[in-house]
Amino acid sequence: MLEQFGDPMIFKIAGLTGAAFGLLGVILPASVYRGKEGEKYSFLNHYISELGERGVSRWAWVFNFSFIICGLSLTLASISLGLYLSGVWSKLGLLFGVITGLGLTMVGVFPMDTIKPHTIAALTFFRGGFLMVLTFSLAFLFPGEGGAVIPRLMGLAGVVPLSAFGYFLWLMWTVRDKVDQPLSTKEMERPRVWKFAVWEWAIYFSVMFWLLLFSLVIS
Repeated sequence: MLEQFGDPMIFKIAGLTGAAFGLLGVILPASVYRGKEGEKYSFLNHYISELGERGVSRWAWVFNFSFIICGLSLTLASISLGLYLSGVWSKLGLLFGVITGLGLTMVGVFPMDTIKPHTIAALTFFRGGFLMVLTFSLAFLFPGEGGAVIPRLMGLAGVVPLSAFGYFLWLMWTVRDKVDQPLSTKEMERPRVWKFAVWEWAIYFSVMFWLLLFSLVIS
């Protein structure tokens, strides 16, 4: 019964839905955002999750709802793609994709104002996402026998999100013993350009466009 989800049309619908909610869910709240100091939202020095912080972000509900839908869509898309492709790498991609999608969903369920469960959800997305993109990329580069025929060069599309994930996780590692809650902005002096925020956004947009690309190409 589970094999029925290996239909590329299911992947396409789930992927396009996830990408649409993922992009609109950050663009719309960012357009009306005013922070605690009355500042406008900047992709250069604000975390993604600040758009979902209740009591601060005007359209926090749009962000949180969109992330729940995006995460569930990514979960379904990962199941569908993992079943559609053959080989062990695709099945590992399915596993890590489900973990990543559920982590993203929990980011919406537990917004930034509930920082401890929110941090767990966000780090689940970052770590799971790195492994998801890696294993699906390997599934394209080294397909199993008898599976769907997809150009191997599609596997190289994962280079950008993998680089973003890798560098951001390294940044998180460098402050692991210095900061109790690395994703918190409480009592921080916000720099004009903040490398943590910039690379977090690099991850997010590269993953959304990675998902969008495969949703349009695979049929």
